[in-house]
Amino acid sequence: MIYTNQLGEQIEISQADQQWLDDAYFTALQCRLPFDAKRAALEYRVSTKGQVDHDDIPMQKIACRKFAQQQGWRVVMEKAEKGVSGSKVSASKRDVIQELRTAASHKEFDVLLVYMFDRLGRIESETPFVLEWFVQHGIEMWSTHEGQQRIESHGDKLMNYIRFWQAAGESEKTSMRTRDRIRQIVSSGHYAGGFVPYGYRAVNKGRVNKRDQPVKDLEVEPEEAAWVREVFEKVANEGASGYAMARMLNERGLRTRQGAKFQSCNIRRLIQHEGYTGYIISRAAKSEYMPQLQIVDDELFTKANEMMDSRCKTAAEQRNAARKSVNPTLLAGIIVCAHCGAKMSAFLHKDRYKLANGTIRENVQAKYNCYQRGQHLRPCDGQSLYLAERVDGIVLDLVDQMFQQIKQEPYDRSIEQRIRQQDAELNRKKQAAEKKIQAAQHKQQRYEEEIVRCLDGQSAFSESTLARLIQQAEAEVQQAKNEYTALLKDNSSRTTVQQIRKYYDEFLGWANEFDLASIPRKRTILAQLLERVELGKGYQVRIVVRGSYRQFLADQM
Repeated sequence: MIYTNQLGEQIEISQADQQWLDDAYFTALQCRLPFDAKRAALEYRVSTKGQVDHDDIPMQKIACRKFAQQQGWRVVMEKAEKGVSGSKVSASKRDVIQELRTAASHKEFDVLLVYMFDRLGRIESETPFVLEWFVQHGIEMWSTHEGQQRIESHGDKLMNYIRFWQAAGESEKTSMRTRDRIRQIVSSGHYAGGFVPYGYRAVNKGRVNKRDQPVKDLEVEPEEAAWVREVFEKVANEGASGYAMARMLNERGLRTRQGAKFQSCNIRRLIQHEGYTGYIISRAAKSEYMPQLQIVDDELFTKANEMMDSRCKTAAEQRNAARKSVNPTLLAGIIVCAHCGAKMSAFLHKDRYKLANGTIRENVQAKYNCYQRGQHLRPCDGQSLYLAERVDGIVLDLVDQMFQQIKQEPYDRSIEQRIRQQDAELNRKKQAAEKKIQAAQHKQQRYEEEIVRCLDGQSAFSESTLARLIQQAEAEVQQAKNEYTALLKDNSSRTTVQQIRKYYDEFLGWANEFDLASIPRKRTILAQLLERVELGKGYQVRIVVRGSYRQFLADQM
């Protein structure tokens, strides 16, 4: 009989040992034991999926059955755990441990035998007390390798704890070796196993591991890759929500790798997976760029994630995307009331009115609503409702003027020069702020050193005077640091010379495609171009262009 252990090594089990796996043979031996023999429970456990696949339990079973027979114990139960980590899963969540505890409470066995004590677990803060619990309930604890564990003295308790502390350390070392190996495999551009993302498949390409066993590599699966790209494009370019994308995939009959229907969380994880830009990624490492695995480019990946992030709850105040991607209006998410400053919602409003002949007529129109005004939640002297068609038409006229202007205006190199001048001025201010911090800290240090002289009676300052001076110096240091922090924050939010051309090309691209774009695409363009649209009584509209694009317009709007 050939046995494959968790390391993939081929081990031959002798004929003498194989018979211990035969239940009939073992039962016949057990029947020869005296009636009053101690009753034993045997517990086996393997941790990893690899061990389950290779069935690492036979070796434990052979050793435990042999040991129990040699000791003259009658085996009354055998419990096996497959694929259960002793270092990650608490004993309270392990069914076998709980079953053994219940049986021990009912005095159903006298001895609990394991291959090694780490089969009980490897959590140093918990497993020693699991073993101690069995001992306190009258159960002898035995291991085929380590003998009996007694808890009769303080030294026994210490040795019990040290044993599992050492087992936990071995588990950590094993995890570290595994992570390092996975990091090496991934860094070298190879698939290390595990979950295969949508858009890819794992195939044998002739590569073998160090044991000369075939291993798989990733390649793009064309059909899945096509709809992965579609999801990215709809999220990035049309502002489609995770719910809408999940519904679209479900309606096509597609399912997750587990065979379940798609949920919005599945779409979010898909959009956030950087591997689609051409990398193999694990928790431990990221490979070099692999063009043969790229499904979406970096720009599309970034846009899709920015759009997805704009919908999250933490960005509710800055949200500029429509809450629903099927919204019939153009300005949902960026339109605000000019009177109270609150964001306005868009919805379909049904008007009912009676004609002279008594006929009831209904008219459904999209409208923008100042919810704060309608519900009297804050002072607002504006209108409650505005016809969306009329507002959208006004905004489209203004946006068309901007697009015509950007088409006619050539790229202005003076903008780059202005940014360079601003950067130089900012660097000068940062250097001045750093000198101010150093001067204030030096002053504070001198006053603190003067305290020693004051205690020795050699200072011209009194203690109260020094305390006041030190307090003033500390305030100066903090103020200087605050000024420097503000400069750093301003620097991080500034547009660079490299970005300025990108913004111009993006602006010009929107201008060229806007007229022929779909409604969802127009809504997404407006959300990226406009910071907000202020709507006031009498359909007074003011649009505020984002600063990154405002600099290309001759007139402020």
